[in-house]
Amino acid sequence: MENVDIEGIDYMWNEVFSWTKEQLRRCGKPYGKMRDIAEAKFLKPLQKPELVDVCGRSYEYIHFLMETVETYRNACTRLQSRLIENQQTLINVQKELSDCKSEKLEAMENVVKSSVATSVKEEFKSYSSVVSSSTPTAPTFCPEALKTVVKTVVAEEDRSRNVLVFGLPEEDGEELETKISGVFEEIGLKPKLEAQRIGKKKTASSTRPVKVCVSSSLIVHQILVNAKNLRKSAKYKTVFLSPDRSLEQREARKELIVSMRAKALEEPNKKFYIKDGQILSRDRED
Repeated sequence: MENVDIEGIDYMWNEVFSWTKEQLRRCGKPYGKMRDIAEAKFLKPLQKPELVDVCGRSYEYIHFLMETVETYRNACTRLQSRLIENQQTLINVQKELSDCKSEKLEAMENVVKSSVATSVKEEFKSYSSVVSSSTPTAPTFCPEALKTVVKTVVAEEDRSRNVLVFGLPEEDGEELETKISGVFEEIGLKPKLEAQRIGKKKTASSTRPVKVCVSSSLIVHQILVNAKNLRKSAKYKTVFLSPDRSLEQREARKELIVSMRAKALEEPNKKFYIKDGQILSRDRED
């Protein structure tokens, strides 16, 4: 505590303690049995000078102890005031953090809306160009085609917030979201999520994949970036994370995998991998 001489107070307390023991010894009173102090049979008579000295020193020490108590009381009052100020500062910081999160969420929402609007416009342009090229005369508006465009855009946006989890053991009565949270915590993330098994169970021992939905595509990206850390996990090393792809995307990826395996056979000294829809390679480490 600032402005409090702890060492000086400690020194004086030791002096008071030692002096008290010495005076009790001089009076014939064993230290530690306070209830016997008032019994005359334990006391030895003191001369007047000695009694005056004891009373004077006692007064000085009592005065010192009272000052010490007052010093500590003032220090505690200052600490209490500072604690209240710090609590108010913490409340203000939490409010600013909450406001900042709200602004970021609003900005993210605007980005998503803008992205969806842009995608819809691009699909409309594509559809319009196809109609224009196929019908040189006045184009005919097709409501079914418009519905298909909108469904495609919405489906793509929904898939961008999904992650597929493969290899997670399936059990009867399982708490699936808790299990998925454990997987994500293993890679350092704790997003809010919804999870469900997808597909039909082929055999009693088969394990169905899990579709996990989070709040934004940014979180999906972070999950997929950190997914490589599962290889180092003893508990989840057989678990694999993947983006939620459309049927066309899955077919295209299958073709890439076939091509990648063929290249790997032709050049065994290189390690091939798929990134952003392309087959890339690097030299294998010895």
